[in-house]
Amino acid sequence: MTYLLQARSTGRDLWVVPDHPGMPSLGPWRHRSGGLVSELVADGEVDRLGFTPRFKRTGRGQRVGDLIWTTGDFAKIASLRFVRVLEEIGATGFRTFPVDVVAGDGSPLGEFVGLAVLDGDESHDLRFSNGVQFWEFAASDRVVEALRERGVTELSISSA
Repeated sequence: MTYLLQARSTGRDLWVVPDHPGMPSLGPWRHRSGGLVSELVADGEVDRLGFTPRFKRTGRGQRVGDLIWTTGDFAKIASLRFVRVLEEIGATGFRTFPVDVVAGDGSPLGEFVGLAVLDGDESHDLRFSNGVQFWEFAASDRVVEALRERGVTELSISSA
């Protein structure tokens, strides 16, 4: 069975927005390499940026999840405990990258990494859910079973 995973996005849940020095948002900004900054971050190609992507709390919601909503941007932010489960089971189809997730005053909100789903290859444990990078992504039943077994459920999990 295939599942769809995404950050929870109710009024109770923490939302973050891109907050990079010298850049008002990830938005349509082009990087000197020619790529859109938002796409480079969503794809986990942050080594091309020359800075660590930073996301700042919006003031909406307090509940910190294992996946954090990035207000419509396709960047995905995952808790370290989420990623550790993926690593423990040898899950395929993703990469992680450094991010800073901060409160309004700049203090860290926890230990998180960026999570990039690599493609739509159905043989991978994580893959695109609709053919492109998106905030929702598909996961194999073994990934969802492992997440549930370890109590990593602070996210939205639904049947595909």
